[in-house]
Amino acid sequence: MSKNLKITYLFESTDLWGGTKVGLEQAEALSDAGYNITILSKDAGPSWYDFRLPVIEVSNFDAATIPESDIIIGTYWPTVKAAVESDRGEVVHLCQGYEGDYKELQSMKAAIDEVYSYEIPKLTVSHHLDDFLKRRFRAETYYVGQMLNRNIFYPDQNRIKDKDGLLFNILVVGPFEVDFKNVAFTLRGVTLAKERLGSTVKLIRVSQFPFTIEEKAIIQPDAYHFHLPHASMGEIYREADLLVSMSKEAEGFGLPALEAMACGVPAILSDISSYTSFDKPCDYALFLNPADPETLAGAIEEVLRNRPLREKFIERGLDVAGKYTKEMVIKRLDAAIRRIIYRKTEPGPV
Repeated sequence: MSKNLKITYLFESTDLWGGTKVGLEQAEALSDAGYNITILSKDAGPSWYDFRLPVIEVSNFDAATIPESDIIIGTYWPTVKAAVESDRGEVVHLCQGYEGDYKELQSMKAAIDEVYSYEIPKLTVSHHLDDFLKRRFRAETYYVGQMLNRNIFYPDQNRIKDKDGLLFNILVVGPFEVDFKNVAFTLRGVTLAKERLGSTVKLIRVSQFPFTIEEKAIIQPDAYHFHLPHASMGEIYREADLLVSMSKEAEGFGLPALEAMACGVPAILSDISSYTSFDKPCDYALFLNPADPETLAGAIEEVLRNRPLREKFIERGLDVAGKYTKEMVIKRLDAAIRRIIYRKTEPGPV
């Protein structure tokens, strides 16, 4: 059946964001599975990702630009709205986080909630988001999960084994400018930890955006990388000895945490629904309520001084990351698409 189904993905842009990468990877996976995939975007395609499918650049999403499709997948709330209004096919919402909780989008919350109230299927990337949409919007949801590229995200076993404990690299990934990433708080905790541990600790920062004076006012990182190609991130992770992320509850998934685990990096994570839904039991990282930087600094010191604890997180993190495969995502996507196409005769989510 898949070879006869035409699926169109709509991207508001293909700028460097984790959610964009997820949508692109899904499209490639479905193409590999034999689906007829069309990609529309308001730009010419990603420069940071070696995307294998053609991208059709359009100025707007409407009935004139969206081709007749069996399924149209909106990857962001405005694209979902445009897809529904185009009436060019069955619309599916790929949801990777509820934008109505984003501080930067509060002025648009009513419009966002209107889109989330559409009685259309929603593909979700995390169990907690799946539960939230069912509870809040009584949505028809299909959990598809996440996939990790094993050619990029893998551990350096020699580095893990030979770590001498004389120098530790702390990695903080994410844009300083996005509120729910909580990077400013994270950097304050790292600053205190560096003051206690001295020159043995180095800070590595990765962001979509250039270094700012606002971030510099908190701490000057030892290395700062921005707008890196996707394929470069594996090496960045493998140079790290600890990943720290204190995202707020609005975090839809938090891929850098999972990618770091896949590279054999222990993690300190905020105690939020997305991070604690990676797997059960929640023993694959040190989870904190980000109440104050002192608490975070103490946790960083504890993990860096406690080699058995680090080794436990490394081993368990590798186990957790190993469950997020391309094969499982394709299997779930294929099942969801088939169910959506036939749900009028076979009602109910998978």
